[in-house]
Amino acid sequence: MQRILAAVAGVLASLLLAAAPAAAFTPPELFVRAQTWDTHEETGPWLPLASAPTLNFLGGYEIGYRLQESPDQYERQNVALQVTGVPDGAPTQPSNASPYCGTRAGTVGDIVAVAPELQFEGVGSYAVKVSIGPSAGGPADCLSGPSSAGSFGVDVHVAPELVGTPYVHRDRALPGSPFVGVRAAAPPGGYADIRCTLGGTPLYDSSETHPEVPEFVFPRPGSWSCAARGTADALDDAREPVLFGTPFSAPITFDVLSVFRWRPGKIAAARTKRPRLRFLAEFAAEARGGRARVKLQRVTRCTRRRFITRNAGTFRARFGPKRAEVRIRRPRPGFYFARFAFGGTHFLRPLSQTDPLRLQVLRKRVRYVGASQFTPC
Repeated sequence: MQRILAAVAGVLASLLLAAAPAAAFTPPELFVRAQTWDTHEETGPWLPLASAPTLNFLGGYEIGYRLQESPDQYERQNVALQVTGVPDGAPTQPSNASPYCGTRAGTVGDIVAVAPELQFEGVGSYAVKVSIGPSAGGPADCLSGPSSAGSFGVDVHVAPELVGTPYVHRDRALPGSPFVGVRAAAPPGGYADIRCTLGGTPLYDSSETHPEVPEFVFPRPGSWSCAARGTADALDDAREPVLFGTPFSAPITFDVLSVFRWRPGKIAAARTKRPRLRFLAEFAAEARGGRARVKLQRVTRCTRRRFITRNAGTFRARFGPKRAEVRIRRPRPGFYFARFAFGGTHFLRPLSQTDPLRLQVLRKRVRYVGASQFTPC
């Protein structure tokens, strides 16, 4: 009997010794670092999750833990990652099915990655839980041991920058063709996206992202507003591409200007003594209230190189909702130049010199004529 009791005691002692290393696992010490989820490029050092660090990065985040002693060869141990909180409330981490279990090995004390990188899901707090257990046994062993929870924050800000004074149209190109418009610097690990509106009407389709908006993209002058955000590519739960973004910045508001562009309209009341020359603006709303001026010059004679003219009067009007109508006194019959000028508005630059319109005044009619019909001499 004594021999049997001694043998049983020996077996129990052996079992206890074998179980001791497993019981020696302690709640793991957790870390995080910025690392892109698709290219796996390291961008920073490991930071202890105990300090709840905040990262200025959109490309992805790797969770690590410090390797512990294990009862298995090469210090093998099972470890599990569970994503327990993300800013939008619903984790979208297709590469980290919860729990993500894996086996790790190496040198005790080294920091190793628990699982594939987390992808960006918005600005705010991310919470994780990591469990550790022996590598022997079934897959659930990764949840059988002690665990630790931790969190880190992501705080990224992107702001739009106005460069120069944007023009829809310019009368001449700027020297060196510099960038003029709105742009934003790309945030670390991500892309900048600018959205602009005029009176609530968006400039772009919201499905597209634009890190800069050059001046020639603005379709019309006006008081525009632009805001910016950071974006990052990711995958949804079906592993389809999806875009996550930061909140938009406070908008900047600025004027987009233009040179004045116009075309002549039909002559109204052309057979009366007070015909009206109509002028149509490309941007009628922005031209409203601007002064229009027509200077008439009668061709009195010609030289080989030019026409000799005499002033026949200056006439003025203002642009209304659609056009300006400059009422003139019908002069005596002959050929005339009509030189148009525009006084400018808040969004449209003044126009002081234009190519003259060619007029022919008949006994009872005023009409525009082409160059081939303009035969005063």
